[in-house]
Amino acid sequence: MPRFEKQGLKFAAISYDSEEILKFFSDRRKIDYPMLADADSQTIRAYRVLNGEATGMQKGFARPGYFFIDPDGIIREKFFEAKYRERLTGNSLLSKLFPELGEEVVDTVEAPRLQVALEQSDRAGVPGAHITLAAEIRLPQDVHVYAPGVEGYKPTHLVIDPMPQM
Repeated sequence: MPRFEKQGLKFAAISYDSEEILKFFSDRRKIDYPMLADADSQTIRAYRVLNGEATGMQKGFARPGYFFIDPDGIIREKFFEAKYRERLTGNSLLSKLFPELGEEVVDTVEAPRLQVALEQSDRAGVPGAHITLAAEIRLPQDVHVYAPGVEGYKPTHLVIDPMPQM
């Protein structure tokens, strides 16, 4: 968290869970930012992020997501998902808003006519996590890239092979 605090960023979470459940969860996961209990989902409803389709144990859940609120208390960005199990990771969101605060999972590949810098938001992922992958392609002088369908030029392909299972 220090890398975020240096930039003036603070975190908080809100859940329909009770204070006791949130304390147990934050102690177990070693979460040190505020976790706010909204047992009746009143605040969740006020911010219009209640998952109205949820039933059973998930009734009252907020849609998973994030608000980016500026120092004046104004919501500048809102990132929410329709499904509870599919969501941006925190690092993926930060890589979109503040690329300089990413985890710096980077690699560079050099080829005769281009250089590719790859960056990913997270070191690992789980099913349903939305991880950001960025590819920055640098071309030397006098090298050009054209859109698909242009004829008379040599095509270049970028292929990302998965790492073999260990």
